[in-house]
Amino acid sequence: MVSADNLNLDCLELIFAYLSGNDLVHVSLVSRSFLTAAIPRLYRTLTFGLQQAKKYPSVGSCIISPFAAVLAHTNLAKHVRHIELRAIPTVKFLPQPKFMDDCMRTISLCKNLGSFTCTLDVMSSFLLTLQDKQALEQLRFIGGNFTTDQAAQAANISGINALTLDSASWSVVDALPRWSATLSPTLTSLTLTVCITLSLEIMEMILPHLPKLNSLHIIGCPKVDQGAVLQLLVYVPQLQSLAFTSYESSSRSTPAVVAPLPMLRHLAIDTQCAPSPANSTPTLWTTLINLTKMWSCPLKSLSLKLSDKVALADPFVKNLVEAHHATLVHLSLRNCTLSKESTKLICKKCTELETLKLALSAKETHTFADSLSHAKRVHTVTDTGDMHSSHTQRAPIPKHDINLLMTAQPSLEHVVADGRTWTVRCCRPI
Repeated sequence: MVSADNLNLDCLELIFAYLSGNDLVHVSLVSRSFLTAAIPRLYRTLTFGLQQAKKYPSVGSCIISPFAAVLAHTNLAKHVRHIELRAIPTVKFLPQPKFMDDCMRTISLCKNLGSFTCTLDVMSSFLLTLQDKQALEQLRFIGGNFTTDQAAQAANISGINALTLDSASWSVVDALPRWSATLSPTLTSLTLTVCITLSLEIMEMILPHLPKLNSLHIIGCPKVDQGAVLQLLVYVPQLQSLAFTSYESSSRSTPAVVAPLPMLRHLAIDTQCAPSPANSTPTLWTTLINLTKMWSCPLKSLSLKLSDKVALADPFVKNLVEAHHATLVHLSLRNCTLSKESTKLICKKCTELETLKLALSAKETHTFADSLSHAKRVHTVTDTGDMHSSHTQRAPIPKHDINLLMTAQPSLEHVVADGRTWTVRCCRPI
């Protein structure tokens, strides 16, 4: 008789690929065969977060970190593909030495490591252990504060496909030109966020080394504004994804000539200063929509964000829809309000639209439901309105309004609002 316990190991691994978290742990306790099939999935990602750091065991505790578990059973290291350090236990405000040693030794054992994320300023401790990782493709870390020798060690890490630097120190930024030369054969995605010392001159030394780059995100770097970003496009003609921060001020202008990006499919702009009331739409947004029309690059996703709430002008929305109505799949508008006509135009004309993010108003639910009823494929609507953005707290969207939206649009499966996700199943929050 065939039972779940004597299923082929490959079949069990395929089944367990749909499980995660505690469900996977519980399944692994059923039997030895289930444990054997679950182990590759259980140890595929090693994550250490704040809750784990708070409970980091003292001497004699029976609870151990995932890194100590791998060190105790070194055969598990071959299954590890991803490591994420979101928190680190400390002793007198310094990283706990035993934990750091466990991390470094575990990384050394994980020959198949594909991605490493460290959201704390301790990256310098792991530079040497990451240099021999032939499978490492994604790297993300915060800060850096490297010495000259450590910057040289970072520049020796090769084979990276996607590099993300958050709040990089001046020493990390200074090492980027040399590091980009090392990563030239492989790097396709570069994300730089809140790098205060990053300048146009540094970027002009980096990008010529990266001919394969198809994703460039420069967010919150004040010395690399929209004018600088648009000047840099001449080095990345194959770019498919572009995201940057713009500053609406008279001292920051758009270049007269911008290199074309015919392969651009994803565009995100974060505008830090709201335009004047006389002009409800930032000039740069209009310029870029016109450029995408001229380049004949059909956008699949577009994300626009303002620092202050402003109503988008109907002519701008009309121009946007005319340019990308046949290809737009994802649209996100933050701190942007739309007229009834503009909302209906988007839902009616953008026939491929699947996800829509915009500010929802409880007072205009019926109007929005009417507009949404014209959509063809929208399955997820996300409310980008902030309940605490004004002095008066906004009331949560009631269940009957969510039900109204799902009734008006049969393809709608999820509504994300007020910190909850409503599903089509009886409109119950999950």
